Amino acid sequence: MTDELVGKTIGGYEILNLIGRGGMASVYRAQQVSMNRIVALKVLPRQYLNDDTYLQRFNREVKIVAQLEHRNIVPVHDYGEHEGQPYIAMRYMSGGSVDDMLANGPLPVETIVSIIEQIAPALDYAHSKNVLHRDLKPSNILLDDDGGAYLTDFGIARILGEQSGANITTQGVVGTPSYMSPEQAQGHPLDNRSDIYSLGVTLFEMATGRRPFESDTPYSIAVLQVTAPPPSPRSLNPDLSLAVEQVLYKTLSKNRDARYSSAEVLAEALKRAMDPPVTIHDTQPHLRRQPQPAAQAIAQQSPPVPVAPVQQPVYTTYNSPPSSQSMTPPEVAAHWYARRRKARGSNLWMNAAVGMLIGCGLLALVVIILTVAISALRNGGGAQATSTRVPATAPADDSDRLAPTLDPTSEAARQTLLPSAIQSGSGTVIPGTLPVGIRPTSTLNPEVNAVGGRIVYSAERDENFELFMLDLSSGVETQLTFNDSPDSYPSVSPDGRLVAFQSSRDGDFDIYVLDLQTHDLRQVTANDVWDRLPSWSPDGQWIIFASDTRNDQTFDLYRVRPDGSDLQTLFSNGARNSHARMSPDGRYIVFTTGATEEADSWEIARLDLETQEVVPLTDNQSADWSPSFSPDGQTILYLTRGNGRAAIARMGIDGGNKQIVYDGSGYEWGASFSPDGSHITFTSDASGRDEIYMMAADGTDVQELTFAGGQFSSWIP
Repeated sequence: MTDELVGKTIGGYEILNLIGRGGMASVYRAQQVSMNRIVALKVLPRQYLNDDTYLQRFNREVKIVAQLEHRNIVPVHDYGEHEGQPYIAMRYMSGGSVDDMLANGPLPVETIVSIIEQIAPALDYAHSKNVLHRDLKPSNILLDDDGGAYLTDFGIARILGEQSGANITTQGVVGTPSYMSPEQAQGHPLDNRSDIYSLGVTLFEMATGRRPFESDTPYSIAVLQVTAPPPSPRSLNPDLSLAVEQVLYKTLSKNRDARYSSAEVLAEALKRAMDPPVTIHDTQPHLRRQPQPAAQAIAQQSPPVPVAPVQQPVYTTYNSPPSSQSMTPPEVAAHWYARRRKARGSNLWMNAAVGMLIGCGLLALVVIILTVAISALRNGGGAQATSTRVPATAPADDSDRLAPTLDPTSEAARQTLLPSAIQSGSGTVIPGTLPVGIRPTSTLNPEVNAVGGRIVYSAERDENFELFMLDLSSGVETQLTFNDSPDSYPSVSPDGRLVAFQSSRDGDFDIYVLDLQTHDLRQVTANDVWDRLPSWSPDGQWIIFASDTRNDQTFDLYRVRPDGSDLQTLFSNGARNSHARMSPDGRYIVFTTGATEEADSWEIARLDLETQEVVPLTDNQSADWSPSFSPDGQTILYLTRGNGRAAIARMGIDGGNKQIVYDGSGYEWGASFSPDGSHITFTSDASGRDEIYMMAADGTDVQELTFAGGQFSSWIP
């Protein structure tokens, strides 16, 4: 770029070339003659010299940056005027800006983490000085030639609580619409979380190569910031992990209370999300675990010491849950609907003849598939579950994905997502009963066929998690849910009719129940916090689950009726309590407990529902989590550290007789007994992808059950 100032000397600085031009200043590469060093010279153009607003903002930036002495904030060397034209001399960054790097597309995750880890403390430091940046974006993150990242351009920064001079920066909406927080776009009062959102937009652009919201005008972009959910990052960059995607969704939450509390908390979450393993399947899906030496056996521990439970707080975050209205998915796949519409050609008879031939062939194929499916279902001893959909727009995370969604009950959702020809006034849609996929029986080992039974599990197919059912005797796999939000962690009721699971269809995780016979879907919990990992009481009268009541990623244990009524607190002590399972006699609940984001602190505890006594069953020598009971209630399966990062272990109901059941080469998790206690299903990533396996209860005779992905299975009694 050329400019009239290039080649001239201003205040002892010889201007070499123009680096860039922004909304209120031009930046040049210049040589400071007195010290023989290269600097970046920021100059207010002459056309703005008669505009008091620009002059005050320019002077204001100098005063603000002078207060911010941080190693990752670009330092100011000098300030002055030349013939009435003000300038700022700053450290020159030879590496350009992050915006320059994005010209080549998305950045590697390791590079992103390095940049965010450097910028985050600088941003938090500015906030500690009551300074909001208000214009955080890739072009305002500069780089040196050693990979150092620096925050710059505080031209429209605001000092919190400042009164004098506030009119130059706070009247109207200032900033760059593509990076504005929803509250900034609406002109609402701001705090540090507005900058966190802008950092999230920057992070999104670094990860995907594009901004989350793009449109023709600045106004329409601002509207999108307020109203629209961000697109799936993984749909734009499939190389991103589900855990990284979840970090992006949380950072871009429209609700500022749901975002990370500081930039450094965001940076830590991003670092955890990229560190393997990215999942620990009893908690936030991105907590880091340190590698451990191979486990041989678990030593016998001394009798557990009773721990008195803390009085539970009143649970006030719930809206009134639905008690009678059945919520059933009102959407059918668009391609199924489209296939029913035949194009008309000019030769009607020829089209009819070809159509009859094709139709006959398809009819024959459908009859064959139906015959196989019905036979398989009869052998399985249960009714075929219907494929159903609930309209939503949120994509999936590792096991769950967090993102804003359309209101499934709204007319906008129905008109947008549901073909009018198949809308039902009752809200119930039953599009058909064909299984999604039928594997030949030979795919499963004959020993598996002999065991028989059916399991329900979640699997990531087409970049989203849905629920599936597998008949072990026939090899028929049936898809149970169809929607754009993740459905995961299923738990089948004791009578085998209902499946409780978690889903983020309304923007946060709630508990849903699917009826395998009637195909009705009911939302059991409805609030603004995470409700996760449901399970059933042995009589089928209660669903037990964990809820992030305080929205701080500590979880309390609750129970609720399957119709959403009679919500009750079971246990709360301010820690992270999750994965609760009730004993077959209904007396005990075992669960994982520990610090919010410290997997090493997780232990297994047992709550006596009669006495309210809580006792630890593991001794804090190793992380232990995800307990479940055997059918006779005498054995507890759980996960512990192992050679493959996690191993399946067992212990007595009192915590004694601990031993490893299975420790494969992968990450084993999601273990549960078959209804007769003879077998255990579990999930492992030994093949490079989560699949479901089955083994004898003693850990022998391991057989793979799924071959296209699967995790966290629950047996149908």
